[in-house]
Amino acid sequence: MAFKKGLFKTSVGRKNLMAVTGLFIAFFLIIHLIGNLILVIPDSWFPIEFWGGVESAHDMYNAYSHFLVHFWPITLVAWILYISIIAHAIDALLITLNNNKAKGDKYQVTDNSTSTWYSRNMGVLGTVVGLFIFIHMAQFWLKYKVLGTEHDLYDLVVTTFKQWWVVLVYEIGIIALGFHLAHGVESAHRSLGAYPKGMMRVIKYIALCFSIVMAVLYAIIPIIIYFK
Repeated sequence: MAFKKGLFKTSVGRKNLMAVTGLFIAFFLIIHLIGNLILVIPDSWFPIEFWGGVESAHDMYNAYSHFLVHFWPITLVAWILYISIIAHAIDALLITLNNNKAKGDKYQVTDNSTSTWYSRNMGVLGTVVGLFIFIHMAQFWLKYKVLGTEHDLYDLVVTTFKQWWVVLVYEIGIIALGFHLAHGVESAHRSLGAYPKGMMRVIKYIALCFSIVMAVLYAIIPIIIYFK
């Protein structure tokens, strides 16, 4: 009962849950990006004698994807990720509903002079990111890992990103993700209270740099594939 109250019934507990799940998702994005960058590596970077018979990005990406699906520790981490995404979304909804309830119908004047527009619109950005994740998983994860209807993930990804409207949808989703990360990573560290106040300026700068790097690298992959 105490666990339930501490985790779900208090604003501090909900914010801590939001922080932990959010940081785990951010860490996964780094690993996911490293794998996806294989898609745009020139084939000349894959000498057979070094990679053990892998002679192209096509072969390397499919080998990487096969490893992720059949290596059980990775599968375990994947399930933790799915649970984290769901918990993060539900927790965000509960926090938003609770904040709206606390405000009530009373007119309030809020000073937004020191806040960024993306920090004030995390709910909208989170909704766009959520839709983006749903589309992404339906296009690739569902077909390759769950249904098993696609066996060549490299060809599936390349074929998908040869459609301009798909690239456009992904760019919108990635831009929203970048802004969401910019505030989310900083806010997560602030919620956990692991650093002194003076350190939060550094954390804010690191969060901004992290979000820009992640957004740019993720964004260029569909564009490179489209024009390749």
